[in-house]
Amino acid sequence: MTIEEIMSGESEYLEFKQMVPERSENYMKTVVAFANGSGGRIVFGVENGTLKVVGVNQENAFTLMDGITSAICDSCTPMITPIVTLASIEEKVVIVVNIMPGGQRPYYLTSKGKENGTYIRVSGTTRPVDSFVLKELEFEGANRCFDQTYAAPEESVTEDEIDVLCSRMYRYAVEHCRSQEAAEGIHRLTRQNLLSWGFLVKKGDKYYPTNAFLLMTRNPLPQATIQCAVFKGTDRDVFIDRKEYDGDIVAQLDAAYEYVLRNINMGSEINGLYRTDIYELPTDCIREMICNAVAHRSYLHPSSIQVAVYDDRVEVTSPGMLFGSLRLKDVKEGISIPRNRALVYAFTYMNIMEHWGSGIPRIIRRCRELGLEEPELMEIAGSFRINLFRLPDKTRIGKSTDKGMESTGKVRKSTEKYGKVRIKSTDKLNDNHKKIIQYIEEKGLITNREVQNLLNVKDSRALKILREMVEAGVLKKEGELRGSCYKLK
Repeated sequence: MTIEEIMSGESEYLEFKQMVPERSENYMKTVVAFANGSGGRIVFGVENGTLKVVGVNQENAFTLMDGITSAICDSCTPMITPIVTLASIEEKVVIVVNIMPGGQRPYYLTSKGKENGTYIRVSGTTRPVDSFVLKELEFEGANRCFDQTYAAPEESVTEDEIDVLCSRMYRYAVEHCRSQEAAEGIHRLTRQNLLSWGFLVKKGDKYYPTNAFLLMTRNPLPQATIQCAVFKGTDRDVFIDRKEYDGDIVAQLDAAYEYVLRNINMGSEINGLYRTDIYELPTDCIREMICNAVAHRSYLHPSSIQVAVYDDRVEVTSPGMLFGSLRLKDVKEGISIPRNRALVYAFTYMNIMEHWGSGIPRIIRRCRELGLEEPELMEIAGSFRINLFRLPDKTRIGKSTDKGMESTGKVRKSTEKYGKVRIKSTDKLNDNHKKIIQYIEEKGLITNREVQNLLNVKDSRALKILREMVEAGVLKKEGELRGSCYKLK
């Protein structure tokens, strides 16, 4: 403990007490809150308001330390064992109580019981938990995840429902690969994959859905939506536009991403038949922010994800504070503790996410490369928020050399069920494209199966070619999944 740390004031992880109070409950709530969160320190001998170091009586300092240790061990369930030390600051002695993040959550005051005696830290203050936070702490303590939890004990899922989800996830993964070679390496999903990820539970000869399965299909949770809005100025006083997306969470993610792109500034370049859209902000960062919110939010929290566009920033707010013992500095360094393991497995397979924990560091690094202000990360009102700042003069619009700004790169996705792929602005209509155009001129439309037969290619290759032509503005897609077809635009 140093004078510099004291002068920085109380925080999420630091609290001051002028003296050791006679009633231990006055600081025991904070002990419990630190154990339920990322840990922290209580310093006895510092005035909170003035930050003046008053110290403790050196003659009975060791007696006080023993009393603090005994009070903490006796007052909390499960038992919390503190690390209590002495420190000398400005020739005064203070007592520093270190509380480590607990692994048997929830921790609570024994005298008050679990429901009334559980506390957490929020914005530097100690508060009693809401019921949904208590439930999440129970999941943490049991090393379980809400999304892997058995969701509908009275309703099994059919073979067809399982096959449809596997097919949709496979198509999305193929369509969002960086290369044809990568697309051909994507394996088709099976029920065993969904079982191992925690999407299904098998009982006897029947399969039952977990919350992850439902979120990716019919999504019955009213809070599992994304609210999008555009505001005038830099605060929430005046709405310009608003939209709420529900349904399966991947479709929500794509729709919210497209919403932001529609409401930030864009330039373009025309090269032959192809147009390249160029945005003022890196589109990969925008998508990563929304993806992180969907994958890592608390689905027990009653609020929706919020995506807000202001004159000076794009703001994404994810319900639920940082999970487990994570701190903001940990997230910036790429440390990850997944709150929703099943969704993370699925998103990684589908090429929505890359490596665990890489998203935030990649956003920060990308903004530095482009000369943008470093994104702001914060915990606010029980939620996690990230702000991506816009340039006041919009000077980046139209700089085609900035590949990270091009919407036609890997990060450009469709609001249709599970997306589009890349088309480079330098591509020309090749023989395959011409064959497809000629076929449609004769038949009126073409399907994926017909493209496979016409060009003698696999399903994944046919999908890529068709998406290229849609992205180029040559074709338009009608219908969904097996019933889809393509016509000249």
